[in-house]
Amino acid sequence: MKIGLFGYPGDHLEPVKALCESLRRHGAEQLICLGGLVWSGRKGEVDQHDSPAGVLRWLRARDIPTLCNDADRQVAGWRLQALENTTGYIKPRVRKFLSAITREEAQWIYSRPMTLPVKDVLCCTDNLTIDAIFPVPLSRFNAGKLFAVMEQKAAFFPSANGPSLLVRKQEDGVLEVSKFQHVEEQLDSPKVAGILGGVVGYPPLNGDVSWGAVVDAEATRVSLICLDAKTHKSVPEHGALLIQRSVLNWRG
Repeated sequence: MKIGLFGYPGDHLEPVKALCESLRRHGAEQLICLGGLVWSGRKGEVDQHDSPAGVLRWLRARDIPTLCNDADRQVAGWRLQALENTTGYIKPRVRKFLSAITREEAQWIYSRPMTLPVKDVLCCTDNLTIDAIFPVPLSRFNAGKLFAVMEQKAAFFPSANGPSLLVRKQEDGVLEVSKFQHVEEQLDSPKVAGILGGVVGYPPLNGDVSWGAVVDAEATRVSLICLDAKTHKSVPEHGALLIQRSVLNWRG
């Protein structure tokens, strides 16, 4: 079975629909959203008419398993406590999201898990708090903690910075860290963790594209899917170029 992964959808419904269709075309039998529902992200005409809660409701209507990161949980908590108008300054698009969702929808977000195992794959949100059980492997410390607790072969995280990191733990315990080299990568190490990008990304490199990934449930190969954020067309060559231009973000 193949799994389609995507994160950081924010309120960008049309890119989410297009990416999910592309993941299906690439063989994904199950789709999983890796969190980032309240991400304000990219601004532009492409989705300015989307409802702030459109993605949330679209995911729920299709029973797409959805994770919740620390920002999602915090904002949903504001709504549950009726603090949406008394939390001081927050980004206007986040405030619109708060005003659009119901208490029941906030409770649904708040109750989402932070991880979801599927056979040999651990689907993770990017929980950046210090007490994260499955931390994002952006440092040697975090990668060591992640590999010590995860039972699956591979773990994948979303990021607004695009596909930026692969960490492999070899048989002898040595950690090998690299950028993605290609849009398809063999997962031939005993343990692997990867950062896959998101539907909405930071400029300049990832502001005009949407990223997702397809991985088989046995965690032998991951394929990155890159779409143009405006046309929603597949642009694998552009994605490969962005991968080569990306900067390795790792603290040893």
